[in-house]
Amino acid sequence: MFTKTTLAYGNTFHFYQEALDEDYVYLELQGVKYEANYNRVMVPIPIHIWEVIRKLGAANLSLISKSDEELLIDVEKYVDKRIQEYKQNPSSLARLSGSLVYGMASDSRAEQIHSGMEAYKAQRKEQQEIKAAIDALEQRN
Repeated sequence: MFTKTTLAYGNTFHFYQEALDEDYVYLELQGVKYEANYNRVMVPIPIHIWEVIRKLGAANLSLISKSDEELLIDVEKYVDKRIQEYKQNPSSLARLSGSLVYGMASDSRAEQIHSGMEAYKAQRKEQQEIKAAIDALEQRN
């Protein structure tokens, strides 16, 4: 099973994200100079590669300004759709789809909404922390 989602690639590079890891993007380069020391790696990135990857590695900040009420509306819509799809086709795939965030589709609506809200609130908090770190770096530079 592959966990990498390719964002961009070429003969000498692969820019990707790992599944379930929204905090990092990864860049593999082949045939380029690098320096490595304890706790430090320096890789000169060719400008044509940088111009491609800088547009693709943007942070997902879609939840940072959403209120709890807005999150609840989104979660309820998704859970209701999910339950309806599960009722129409109770296969194992339909039951498992979205289970990492919401639990099993066979769980109660209230349980799925609770799980979804917990996940979305945690994701929103993480996105707000990322935005704060971006803002702090921009102020220093």
